[in-house]
Amino acid sequence: MPSSRTPSRSLAPGPGPGYEALTSGVAMWVDPDRVLLRVEGTRAAAVLNGLLSADVMALEPGDSTVSFVLTSKGRPVAVPVVIRAHDSILLDVSRTALPGLFDHFGTYLPPRFASVTRLEDGRRVSLLGPEAAEVAAQLELPTGVLRVERPSECGGGTDLYLPDGGSAGTIEAAVRVAGGEMASPHDYEIWRIERGIPRFGLDVTAENLPQETGLVPLAVSFDKGCYTGQEVVARIHYRGQVNRHLRGIRPVHPYSGPPVPCGTELTRDGRVAGTTTSWCTSPRLGPIGLAYVRRELAAGDEIDVAADPSFTCVVTEDHFTSS
Repeated sequence: MPSSRTPSRSLAPGPGPGYEALTSGVAMWVDPDRVLLRVEGTRAAAVLNGLLSADVMALEPGDSTVSFVLTSKGRPVAVPVVIRAHDSILLDVSRTALPGLFDHFGTYLPPRFASVTRLEDGRRVSLLGPEAAEVAAQLELPTGVLRVERPSECGGGTDLYLPDGGSAGTIEAAVRVAGGEMASPHDYEIWRIERGIPRFGLDVTAENLPQETGLVPLAVSFDKGCYTGQEVVARIHYRGQVNRHLRGIRPVHPYSGPPVPCGTELTRDGRVAGTTTSWCTSPRLGPIGLAYVRRELAAGDEIDVAADPSFTCVVTEDHFTSS
């Protein structure tokens, strides 16, 4: 079945030293997919609060939250990390989301109250792994760098926001002194799939509803005022349910074949049961993936790859490991 989702990356045969650092030490990761936007103006926070599912008004300087930006039909335009700075608000967004997000802001964000600027040199530097907090605490960072602790649902660690791109070399040197490594895109991809962390454009797209993604506890406030798409989200939360949800899958039998492509159809008893979104081969866990499966399927249920009925996978929770 054709898919409108972003094609899955072509992954290298095996992880590098960055993967070991991610799982047993500390690794530095600069995601090329992430872009920083600055929102400022006399009513920037209030305007964003009417466009985002999270409670922006509740954020103090230095606070952050994950949020949805939704269409009026409750479909994701973007899933930014929102960071409250002293004089503005930063949005950490997927590069994939930018065209739709700027179109959305052009329609719903009044320029007399708030303006959005892309920080061309800005970047997010992530320190990940069990020793990340210790290394981050030892860093002496210049004024203007924002330090944000990642929630455990996003793998934990520390995100450092560099509005002008500076200090990255200093951070890398500190990671190296601590015995850490730079994580490659392949290293990070395995790490995030192991933890069931969805990536926008791959595991979360405009085809989804927020409740399907598993991100609602992190990204939605049910106590704030109105925002675009709220009616759909609230109706599902209080009175309805979604027909599918994001879960982990892994082969029942040993598998050494190529990665299962994004958008591969899954079946159960001859009926469509789901669609894959991400896949990798973990050094610790073997082949694993993420997929949207029918809501009645629980951990332990088996599903088949439609193109090869002999290739059977078992449904897991939305993550394989928390360490």
